[in-house]
Amino acid sequence: MAALLCLAAALAAPASGQSRWQVMDGDSAWTVLATADPDPAVLDSLADRGFLLARVDSLQADTAFVTRGAQAVVRSVEVVGAAALDEPARDWRTQPGAPFRRRDLERDLAATAARYARIGHAAAQLAPQLDVADDGRAVDVTVRIDEGAASPVLGVELAGARGRDRTFATRRAGLDGPTPASQVEFERVRAGLEATGLYAEVGTPVLALDADGGLVLQVPVVEAPPGAFDVVLGYLPPNGGAPGSVVGRGRVDVRNPFGGGRTASVALERTPGLASAFALDVADPYLFGTPFGVALSFAGSSRDSTLARQRAGADLGYAFDPTLELVASLASESVRPGTFGADSVGGRPRVRRVDEVLLGVGLRLARVDRPRNPRRGVTLGLLLEQGRRARDEFGPSARRRLSVRARFYTPTWARQALVLGLDATVTQQRVGPETVVDEGDLVRFGGAESFRGYDEQALLARSYGRAVAEYRLLFDAASFAFSFLDAGALDRPAVPGVAADTRGLLGYGAGLRVQTGLGLATVTYALNPDLGLGQGKVHIGLAVGL
Repeated sequence: MAALLCLAAALAAPASGQSRWQVMDGDSAWTVLATADPDPAVLDSLADRGFLLARVDSLQADTAFVTRGAQAVVRSVEVVGAAALDEPARDWRTQPGAPFRRRDLERDLAATAARYARIGHAAAQLAPQLDVADDGRAVDVTVRIDEGAASPVLGVELAGARGRDRTFATRRAGLDGPTPASQVEFERVRAGLEATGLYAEVGTPVLALDADGGLVLQVPVVEAPPGAFDVVLGYLPPNGGAPGSVVGRGRVDVRNPFGGGRTASVALERTPGLASAFALDVADPYLFGTPFGVALSFAGSSRDSTLARQRAGADLGYAFDPTLELVASLASESVRPGTFGADSVGGRPRVRRVDEVLLGVGLRLARVDRPRNPRRGVTLGLLLEQGRRARDEFGPSARRRLSVRARFYTPTWARQALVLGLDATVTQQRVGPETVVDEGDLVRFGGAESFRGYDEQALLARSYGRAVAEYRLLFDAASFAFSFLDAGALDRPAVPGVAADTRGLLGYGAGLRVQTGLGLATVTYALNPDLGLGQGKVHIGLAVGL
């Protein structure tokens, strides 16, 4: 009966001082790990095979000679105490008529305990009782279950993350407080964490008990690199006697530096005409663990000797859920004329000196199936700002500006998707009797980040809009080939030194984005109707994890 006493013990890891013993039973032989007294390990090994009444006949050197006896068969299975779980013995290997194997029973009990955990009974206890009959040939199995009280899920715990900020993971998973386990959508939790872009891999969530005995949803993750360097270079071919030129921008992103999903980024840009730009952004999505997030930003740009522009802003957001956020913003903008901008045109400077305060309200929505390469879903960014100028050299003025960026993703055929989008900036300006509109009131756009097929920052307007259509052939979670069409228009009033303009814009081309060993590489070739086939704009980008 010694083998029977080992049935309730779990398999132990090899301990210090163990050695290998050869077990002989007639012509059969196998190896087990055991101490100087091998009886328990040898009998345990036999019990695993269903020989419950086996005995050790003798020991010689490193060999144990045994008699197995008859192999046991499961005669009956009874489960006592199950109420919260239907059919707890469903799909067990331990069934009447099957050979009895201890490891099969251990796996069956573990699977049932996992089912209990999924419905909130993570502390459920399953105690097996084995009754051996018919000279060791039959086993009656009784499993007594103490289900315990159902516990709510208190939060999300990330296994494998550097930080242990449960608040961030819990809010990104969409759990606002203690939640019944039956109401937790495991796939939605996994998708919410994946959408952050902070994790290279997000595994299957499981319910578990934390160090304090509370029920949590434990999610295995592999963190993405804590930073990324993104550089985009463009080549502008010779045009109108001007030589070809290389333009570009670089950006460094730091992700989750102190846990909690916090981010920081620095961007530098160099465009034609001795123009440059700098931007710095930092953000905390859940300030002090609340649904409120805060972001601070600074941006500065200069264009040869025409003007310099600066903007400092703060955003306060409220997350209704991980995909929807309402934003309030406060920003200060200033324009300073350069040497050329201060020149007089018609008795007024080309660019006037202005300080402005803007209040805004916006909305951010991101509901897509995959964060880096969506095939289905929608994203929307909308910001409406109202500005009042604290200083204007030529009379008071007020400005209202609406900025929109939207994308709609829909699958077509296998591994293909259609992307439709809208980018727009619409400005309304009320001016006093002495106020004029000048270049400082206008925005520049064009190039890789807006109208592809046109030079970087070569278009100047008060308002513009772009409709985007891309057709993508998807390769993997990050890579795809695409063709695109950009169609839109701009509106520009007459300003000192620049004529009024209202016209349509069209850009088209193709590109490839592919994950390489170095990073995510992108190449785009873009044209507009005024360019020949060999005069297209080439942009090459590379995003490298740090």
